Amino acid sequence: MRITFLTQDDPLYILPFFQSFFAQDLRDLEITGIFACRSMGNRKRSTLVRELLCLYGYFGLIKLVGMQGWQRAAAAFRLGSLWGESHSLQELASSHQVPYRRIGNPNARSHFEEIASHKPDILISVACPFILKRPILELPSLSSLNIHHAPLPKYKGMMPTFWQMYHGERSVGITVHTMADKLDEGSILHQQSVAVIEGESMHDLIRRSKRVGGKAMLTVLRQFEGGNKPIAIGPCGETSYFTFPSAAEIRTFRRRGLKAI
Repeated sequence: MRITFLTQDDPLYILPFFQSFFAQDLRDLEITGIFACRSMGNRKRSTLVRELLCLYGYFGLIKLVGMQGWQRAAAAFRLGSLWGESHSLQELASSHQVPYRRIGNPNARSHFEEIASHKPDILISVACPFILKRPILELPSLSSLNIHHAPLPKYKGMMPTFWQMYHGERSVGITVHTMADKLDEGSILHQQSVAVIEGESMHDLIRRSKRVGGKAMLTVLRQFEGGNKPIAIGPCGETSYFTFPSAAEIRTFRRRGLKAI
């Protein structure tokens, strides 16, 4: 099967998924390419900085920026070749001889045509920061998949790990589903949970669950082998949708003894 990924360039929260995915036995799978959008897409940088400052606080944001800077510097100096660990998605893709390309909005004609040239059987979104439109969703011969780190249909939308911690969940979910016109819709193909460790920060929980997500995605891909299609899981439970938390909700998060980083 020919697999093409759409994602974003993020060495902290996206890279662990791909590190986990590529560490597995990928025989019979041809990864045709990884298309990485700008982190957070077209979201205004000034708005993003304000939101991150509110969520992480001054010292937390400095720590976050420092970790990002270290990862990018380590990748630039190819330290991974010395330590056997990639520090960027591009570096990881190169080590597995997978084409890597930075793009803008994948719905744009030029990018769409480039993605289409890979002739994917399955197109996978891993935190792609754009809502994908019907032409690109219908591009692969088998399916377009997305991974969402919450138990859909509950916790649709942004920041699912934050909201699960906020509501006191003892585990966070991982859902692999087909993509539809609306965000976080489509048929659910796989769900599992990851226990929350007491005192664990949101930062660490996201990275840990991303690694589990890399294994979950391969589990689903194996179900497509031989031209088969996985049996969809019927959605159960309530439906809820969340956006970026307000300042008041972030203060409540902290009062409950929860940590962003």
